[in-house]
Amino acid sequence: MPVNNISYSPVTPPANAKPAAGSDSTASSTMVDKDTFLKLLVAQLQHQDPTSPADSTQWTAQMAQFSTVEQLTNLSKTTQSTSKSAAVNEAVGLLGRTVSYDDASGATTTGKVEAVDLSGAVPTLTVAGVAGLTTGQLTNVT
Repeated sequence: MPVNNISYSPVTPPANAKPAAGSDSTASSTMVDKDTFLKLLVAQLQHQDPTSPADSTQWTAQMAQFSTVEQLTNLSKTTQSTSKSAAVNEAVGLLGRTVSYDDASGATTTGKVEAVDLSGAVPTLTVAGVAGLTTGQLTNVT
């Protein structure tokens, strides 16, 4: 019994899907994750012609691709974690140090780092009573 060829189109997440924290929403709407890849692979196996199954070399190549997708996903998570850890270490290392930054009016302001807030996506500093400064806003550290 012949089976029609299956054509795959880019996967679009459901309307109520939320992008992962720290991800670009444009990239996440077109990116295929490991779960989607596995679903596509299973669908391909379910719909193949039993009289002429997929070549074993193709199966091996697809499993290698699946493994690569999984490892890249794991690497991405590790990189994000390492990046956040480095940002926290940098911010905490500034506690008690005198720093300079350009304020909203463009004037250079100098003061001591009094506190570090780790509750947001990136650590923020309180410098001489002014909260919410990021390390990227600093122009000088002494």
